[in-house]
Amino acid sequence: MIQRDEWEQAVTKLKKVQKENEQLRNQIEMIERESDYWEHQAKTLEVRKTKLEGQLALWKGTAP
Repeated sequence: MIQRDEWEQAVTKLKKVQKENEQLRNQIEMIERESDYWEHQAKTLEVRKTKLEGQLALWKGTAP
């Protein structure tokens, strides 16, 4: 049978691991939000690039 002090150590370790796990989950969520933000920014820049390329072609008189 497990001794009281062994049980307390196991519970303490469990709580520590659970806290670390929660922190890591929070970090993952933050990184995922940042990733979504930067993907959105990249798409926005691609759209702006396409529009500017079209305007440049019109300005040069070489529009399709």
